[in-house]
Amino acid sequence: MPKQLPTLTELFNQGQNDIVASNVTSGLSLLPRSILRALTWMFANLTWGNYDYQAYCYRQSVPFTAEDEAADAWGAMRGILRKDATSAVIALLSSGGSPGISLPAGTIINRSDGLSYVTQSAVQTDASGNVSCNVVCSQSGTAGNCSIGTGFTLANAITGINAAFTATASVTLGVDQEDDAEFRERYLAAYASRDGGGRSVDYVEWAEAVPGVTRAWCNPMGFGAGTVVVYPMLDDVRSATSGFPQGTNGSGNGETRYPNATGDQLVVANAIQALRPVTSLVIVCAPVPQAIDIVIGDLPAGTLSASIQAALADLYLRIGTPLGMTLSPASIESAILSTGAATFTLVSPVTPVAIPIGSLPVVGGLAVQ
Repeated sequence: MPKQLPTLTELFNQGQNDIVASNVTSGLSLLPRSILRALTWMFANLTWGNYDYQAYCYRQSVPFTAEDEAADAWGAMRGILRKDATSAVIALLSSGGSPGISLPAGTIINRSDGLSYVTQSAVQTDASGNVSCNVVCSQSGTAGNCSIGTGFTLANAITGINAAFTATASVTLGVDQEDDAEFRERYLAAYASRDGGGRSVDYVEWAEAVPGVTRAWCNPMGFGAGTVVVYPMLDDVRSATSGFPQGTNGSGNGETRYPNATGDQLVVANAIQALRPVTSLVIVCAPVPQAIDIVIGDLPAGTLSASIQAALADLYLRIGTPLGMTLSPASIESAILSTGAATFTLVSPVTPVAIPIGSLPVVGGLAVQ
């Protein structure tokens, strides 16, 4: 049973009772303005502060409850480091300028909300007066991400270049620093496992160490002998695409036995490339979304379809795997029941749904009869 620490009020009351019991007041209660009340309150605060600090020290002394720099230290002991925040890189386009005008590296271009970005390299306007450039956000994290079509403006006008820019692509997504909960889950998994040089769990840990990756799976010999297929998901930074990576499947740079990946898959493949056994051919693939259409009958009035869809999305997030699975109607019914829908009939599906290797279940159509 965990030790119950006294509250500040309990310590204050205990101090007053000790004063009365010591017969300092001849057995009488303390007067409302007694100096002993103020002193008792002061010492109770000091004592409570000591208890609180000792509790804090205990939390940092074990990896299960450590926070901040203490968690960093526990993770480092197993070679697991907190994922740093990364800055977004956005591709911009400006049209309507003069030909042959230089846009220097380090030029500041502000987003419509005032957030500043800096050009990565020097470029020139083409014969039509258009100029394309990549800019990196001055602030790390997801704040630097933006959608295609977002407006930008030169901080300082350059003659011959239209000051108005438009975002045309997201080259690199900005990612926030990994929080304690996510980091703790990764380093506790490392403590629970033994060091290896190519086990399935090693590939999962290497993939999940990449900023932005929240889930990963390993399929040994997925494309034949000597191959290792890794499926990553980026549930937070790729929320617009339901967490599915954006890019093409393939291997890391320098691998000549298989076409190189692009986009998110290339980032993960390159991270694993330096850690894998030298003979392994690592291929990083984005799972293929498989929509599950649901038909429900006899649903009580007032039940929100959005709540059911959210419950199904949570179900697929918890049990989904691209290593091959079967989705039972019972699990779908349980998810619908969690929304408070006490009575209903699951019209479809009525038989288990097979999810093939390489696919993940996602919410499909929802029809109510």
